Amino acid sequence: MRPLDSKIQKAVQILWVDRAFAKGEEAKNLLEQSAESGNPDAYYFLARIYAGEGFVDSRFGFPEEDQKAEDYLSQSIAAGSALGMFAGMRFGGYKPKDGTFVHPPYHSMREIWDEVCAMADNGDLFVKYLVANAYYYGDVAKLTGIDFSHVSKQYLESQFREWALKAIPMYDELIDRGLTMCLGNYIDIITSGDYGVPKNEQKARELRRVGAEKGDPFYMVKAGQDCVDTQPDQAEWYFLQALDQGYADAGYYLAKLYTFNGKKPRDLRKAKMHLEECLEAGKQQVGCHNLLGEIYFHGGDGIEPDYNRAFQHLTAAAGEDNHWGSDMLGTCYLKGWGTAVDYKRAMEELNRYRGEELSAVGLGEIYAYGLGVPVNIKEGMAYWNKFPNNPAVIEHKKHFKKTLFGWKQI
Repeated sequence: MRPLDSKIQKAVQILWVDRAFAKGEEAKNLLEQSAESGNPDAYYFLARIYAGEGFVDSRFGFPEEDQKAEDYLSQSIAAGSALGMFAGMRFGGYKPKDGTFVHPPYHSMREIWDEVCAMADNGDLFVKYLVANAYYYGDVAKLTGIDFSHVSKQYLESQFREWALKAIPMYDELIDRGLTMCLGNYIDIITSGDYGVPKNEQKARELRRVGAEKGDPFYMVKAGQDCVDTQPDQAEWYFLQALDQGYADAGYYLAKLYTFNGKKPRDLRKAKMHLEECLEAGKQQVGCHNLLGEIYFHGGDGIEPDYNRAFQHLTAAAGEDNHWGSDMLGTCYLKGWGTAVDYKRAMEELNRYRGEELSAVGLGEIYAYGLGVPVNIKEGMAYWNKFPNNPAVIEHKKHFKKTLFGWKQI
């Protein structure tokens, strides 16, 4: 068993534990020095540097170069790194040049697995992370030669549960030692229910907070979402911190705090600014368009209603999986606000969430006045009576009277 040398360990500390972005070049130089001295494990870590943001934080600024990553990984395997052989199997679709990951001095996947596990047991932090992930993803089956082709579903589920339970204490140790890359897998185990492990949302919240405290902007947003309802000031702080680190998605969640149903005092100008910046960065497209559509539809805080812009944003957000603004969009079609009048489309959109106040008012108008449908004042009144204090409803009702023969327009 060959432990990771001191240069590799220092580079790992910089790149994946501390994520000291100003020291990225120093870490790369350390790995290159280790590789030049004949340590094949260094080539594996060099491969990670050039493999893209799934392997190293993009804020280090390393260019994604697939060919360079593959070349380094091939060098690691050819030079006899058990770590390179082991990790190469899950390396972004990489295929070894000669068709096998097993190279001398190893003769089987099991030998490679045993060597890597020994490195993890010896205290190599990053190697323990890879071993824990092998349990989480079930790769251990291939590595140890387990054939699942003829086992029952019940046995398969019990095996994955056993592996997940093995991964958890490893992840706990990694987090205690500062390596938080494992948080996503750990949280999945205790929240998805896919592994037969009891769900533990309280633990998941603690883990998301750990990620936030570590300075990870992704987990800053997650931790902020966790406390929006109970600690909106704390949520705002998390979102601002993430935004300061260039995590543009945070702008959407920050804006939500200041909109109509937000948990902070309403500030539509501030919300609009964050939403537009988020859109410009290409993030949270549907959510940003939805909220901007709502802001322009209703107006407020010095922003005048602008139905043309409202309609543009609402239609940009609408799709197969999103009808959040259907009440506003339907009203635009009904009134001809920002688009041509289209009673058929209005009916379609308003019917999606007919319990919403705006939808009910619009549907009442469609039926009571017979807009694209036969007049049915009784049906229209049924919708309006759900929200009798709505100013539009009060005004509409002035034009109708109930007689012995039913409702009539006056």
